[in-house]
Amino acid sequence: MKLIQKISKAKFKVSTPGVVGQDLELDFNPVIEQFDLSGDFCLIHWQARPKGHRQWGIYSSSDDSYRSTLDVKLNGLVCESLQLNDVEAKTIPSAVFYTSTDKITCINEKTIIGEVFLSDLSA
Repeated sequence: MKLIQKISKAKFKVSTPGVVGQDLELDFNPVIEQFDLSGDFCLIHWQARPKGHRQWGIYSSSDDSYRSTLDVKLNGLVCESLQLNDVEAKTIPSAVFYTSTDKITCINEKTIIGEVFLSDLSA
């Protein structure tokens, strides 16, 4: 389980209990600004650290929230990749998947992007 602290709009600190010195400071603002994103959307990324405890992270603009999830399943082509210039990027994440908020469903520990199928509900 990750501990998530909101710092400011679209900016979060993510800690892993028991793992010292590996906190993530995530700032989604550079991606939002460069790609002129607005409305309700989600940005999905692979957490940069700590190794051995990495998870997927999802920023939701609709309530300015962030959550971690172990399992992400894509059903259909409903995401677009966005990447800042890797040479110039000074924050993380610098690359994300972008999708509409209404395309994401969370069931238990699984995050489903796209259509939810009956097979998604089992195991």
